[in-house]
Amino acid sequence: MFRIDNLILTDMENETYTKEFNHEAGLKVIYEMIELAKSKIGNNYFYYLFWGYLVVVACITEYILITAVKYSQHYLVWLILMPVGTLITLLFNFRQRRKAEKRTFVGTTMIYLWSGWFFSFVILLLFANLKQEYTLIIPLSLAMYGLAIFVSGGIVNFRPLIIGAVLAWMASVASFFVSYPAQLVIMAGVVIVAYIIPGHILRTKSKA
Repeated sequence: MFRIDNLILTDMENETYTKEFNHEAGLKVIYEMIELAKSKIGNNYFYYLFWGYLVVVACITEYILITAVKYSQHYLVWLILMPVGTLITLLFNFRQRRKAEKRTFVGTTMIYLWSGWFFSFVILLLFANLKQEYTLIIPLSLAMYGLAIFVSGGIVNFRPLIIGAVLAWMASVASFFVSYPAQLVIMAGVVIVAYIIPGHILRTKSKA
């Protein structure tokens, strides 16, 4: 009886140890996957820097066309730069996917998040122009932008993006109360802080 009890106790201890081991091993795997995703996102600093600088150039160019040149079709700068930027991004992404060994859960989440953001932005841009509600484009874009970078920063625990998201939301509210040229200035400032600076930080980390 004593031996049977010992065997039962030993089996229970082994089962408990196995569960604890599996739990710890599972957490380790999850942690390693997150760290791998972080490193890959760090290596994708190109997107942050490319789109950050492209949007800043577009904002500044349109602001000059409105205030200094007095050009009535100032909005054409977006119709030219954004398709070019999208094409370059798709080509870069295609090259990156060919080099990638496998896709992580976090990486897939990021792809769906920003793809959804892009299509939502296109719908906003299209119908805001059709309804001639031009002053709504930048405030709503900043709000959407804040959501996307807040989620991105939260997934990989990257504080600069989270701070940038809060700034984007605050700027979105402020933009509802100013003129369109002033909205362009606000948007350029937000992109510098919330996109370009984090992009350079990621670039530095990826080179370390």
